[in-house]
Amino acid sequence: MFKFNEIRKMHIEISNRCQASCPMCPRNIKGSIENPLIQNAEWTLSEFKTIFNSDLLEHLEFLTMCGAFGDPMMNDDVLDMCKHLRDTSNITLHLHTNASARKPEWWAELARSMPKEHRVVFALDGLADTQALYRVGTDWHKVIENAKAFISAGGLATWHFVRFRHNEHQVDACRQLAKELGFKTFIVRNTRRFDAADFKVYNRKGKVTHILQQPTDNVIKFVDRAALEGWKSWDKASEMNCYALDTHEIYVDAHRTLLPCCITASFMYTNYDKSVEQKLGIFDPISSQHDIGSEIQQQWWDTINELGGLEALDARKGIKEIMETPAWQTLLKKKWGENSSGVCTVMCSASSPFLAMLDQKALQEELN
Repeated sequence: MFKFNEIRKMHIEISNRCQASCPMCPRNIKGSIENPLIQNAEWTLSEFKTIFNSDLLEHLEFLTMCGAFGDPMMNDDVLDMCKHLRDTSNITLHLHTNASARKPEWWAELARSMPKEHRVVFALDGLADTQALYRVGTDWHKVIENAKAFISAGGLATWHFVRFRHNEHQVDACRQLAKELGFKTFIVRNTRRFDAADFKVYNRKGKVTHILQQPTDNVIKFVDRAALEGWKSWDKASEMNCYALDTHEIYVDAHRTLLPCCITASFMYTNYDKSVEQKLGIFDPISSQHDIGSEIQQQWWDTINELGGLEALDARKGIKEIMETPAWQTLLKKKWGENSSGVCTVMCSASSPFLAMLDQKALQEELN
């Protein structure tokens, strides 16, 4: 793996809190209840400055504030974090958000706090009548007002649109609106998070509120359980399309744990205990990938232990010290060769139907 002084990109989750309940997000169980494995955590400004010290900022070129479970705008110190980067580096900063929190005045201040090279990516999946069908708990009108304030204050914004059957007819209207409002770019993406042709969305009482479907011309089909069950014997499982390795990116989660990428972080805390869904009466044994996910999750936790455990991976103690250990430098490649890293194999190997990190690479290229 690459060395500390070869880091060029970082992805961080400064808060794993979120006011939304997007049904395909691993923070939620199909929109019904919060994932019981999630323990709210977020960085302090002091911790941010400790991690982003002069040694790191000397060669770091690009930073993404997003994460696997939360929204960076939920962290009360995010403005000061941005100012720290603005005043101490030449970094390019991208923030991803549903933008349904805070007031317009706050968003104007965010624009003034950002480094010169920046982008805030607004999750806007349609117009007022469709936005909350996936971005459950968000307010389209509030997001638009916040975006206006940010752009008017000099902020550079991207409109990020995830297509579904219910909003695909609004792509052109949203693209035109984005242009009128001053968004710099407009990006349309499909999602690979369908585990069935019809994805049922539940409320807190376990009742179906509506159904999500893929867009009519979607070439990305849902990945069913049968496609994954043979992952241990995939012929090209050792051939990894590793975005993190290719771009020299590292990831730090809301618990300040240094990890290779956001995909590994997501597997650590995603709920694969099917008894939770069974108690709610929303368990689907046909599409369920819980057994596969549970095995891969345990496998990754075993890898964490081989790296010394969570305490040894605490970024506040020094990213350089962690990355220069023999285990960090050799363990993942060793596991790729043995086909014993399920998270890498299933999500990013040449045989995978997901190729998750290639999707991430494509998105970053569009944003750039």
